[in-house]
Amino acid sequence: MRTQSTAAVQYVICLGAFLSNLSAGLFNIALVDIAADYGRSVPATQWVVTAYLLTVSVCLPLMGAIGDWKGKRNVHNLGFFVFMLGGLCCALSPSLPVLIGFRVLQGVGASIYQANNMALVVSLFPPEKRGKALGTVSTFVAAGALIGPSLGGAILQAFSWRFNFWLLAAVAFVAWLLARRLIPKDAPAARAAPDWMGAALFAAALAGLVAGLNLGASDGWSSPAVWLLLAVFALFAALFAGRSLSVRPGQTGRSPFIPLSLFRHPSIAFGILLTIATYAAAFSTQTVLPVFLRSVMGLEPAVAGLIVMAYPAALIISAPLSGSSSDRYGSARVLLLGLGCMVAALAALGFLPSGAGLVFVIASVVLLGTAMGMITSPNNSLVMSFAPRQSLGTMSSMIALCRNLGMMFGAAVGGMMMATPAGGLSDAAGVTGQLTRGLRGGYWGMSAVVLAFLLAYVAMSRAGAKRGGAAPAAGSARTPGVRGSSSQPANGPVPLEK
Repeated sequence: MRTQSTAAVQYVICLGAFLSNLSAGLFNIALVDIAADYGRSVPATQWVVTAYLLTVSVCLPLMGAIGDWKGKRNVHNLGFFVFMLGGLCCALSPSLPVLIGFRVLQGVGASIYQANNMALVVSLFPPEKRGKALGTVSTFVAAGALIGPSLGGAILQAFSWRFNFWLLAAVAFVAWLLARRLIPKDAPAARAAPDWMGAALFAAALAGLVAGLNLGASDGWSSPAVWLLLAVFALFAALFAGRSLSVRPGQTGRSPFIPLSLFRHPSIAFGILLTIATYAAAFSTQTVLPVFLRSVMGLEPAVAGLIVMAYPAALIISAPLSGSSSDRYGSARVLLLGLGCMVAALAALGFLPSGAGLVFVIASVVLLGTAMGMITSPNNSLVMSFAPRQSLGTMSSMIALCRNLGMMFGAAVGGMMMATPAGGLSDAAGVTGQLTRGLRGGYWGMSAVVLAFLLAYVAMSRAGAKRGGAAPAAGSARTPGVRGSSSQPANGPVPLEK
């Protein structure tokens, strides 16, 4: 592709990442108005947001597998159309149950293009430009999260909550037209159809996990319903694992829904776990920091909101710069620096309850956003570079799924950091003391977890270097899915890179 057309394709693909996160953030601020229009309670309208996020999470792996089977470009573009259709129907919904149902449809559309966007980037962009392109995807993800709440508030003040859906539908329609025109066609990478029974088992397991995490964060972890949902997750996860290990494409004509053999590669397993851990750490901060700023530091809501917005703003700046740096110098240096910055940021946030000033708070939040931008693009590039070509869609969807799971774990961790004893606390000083202790323990614990990933990364790299092999840098000429290339040892763990 020419440079001009390459840039156009890149931004069309990134529109999907922007739309998904914009849609998730537009409606939190509108729940009160939706409840008033339909005469329902605010907790009931929360399902407008929850149903969308749950649907996206459950459908992501299936849509990635279908992209590998039918061709990523056609499946990706279909997602824009389904999202647009869901938005139009949401805008015209006569009742809350109908609105929630069409939000599910919109979530299906979002999962279709979100599952295949990184796979398209990897398949369409040469290795020397891949890191920057993946960094741009991360930038659009952060931009959607940053703009969503403020744009939703402005629209709500000037028009109605329904206008949000008209806007989403219009943007999705334009994106659909541009994607059909600009994104080049690709051939299906997987010959066998996905294992539909495996997909159903995985969806049931994931639904149990996601619902359990959401309910645990809101109702407490001692609730019997939470443990029942987690037991459902464990049961269906075991059934799914057994099914995946037993499916043989040559015998059944179907490929495993998620090839578990992918995760035997240490670089892929490390990158997937790192995605969950870092997004959990970042999202827990977005959950608890506004409460701390308002309850302990006594800041006004507008000031607290501006401080929290420093995180996605720093990520927007650092992600594309980190992507370009990983293309030029390799992912290892950028990723290690990002992990070190995140360890420092989380440890610093653990000192907030000790009377730190506002400048210290803002600097810690900016450092956390910068670190996340330095981690996301190199890590995604690393994982995708080791995925077989016929599984690029599946791996792209797994990264998106782990990003969502990390945010859900982060919400759960944030809830535990803010939890009060079962009997409650009698005075404001007691509540403040409990909150500060929760923040200190939570942030230092997460800092230790990220530090463990940093040390594991270094140890894996050194172990691989001693064996005489070297994994390719994210910007190297290695082609995804080509086994036995000169840059990748055929067996055993490999160093992440030098």
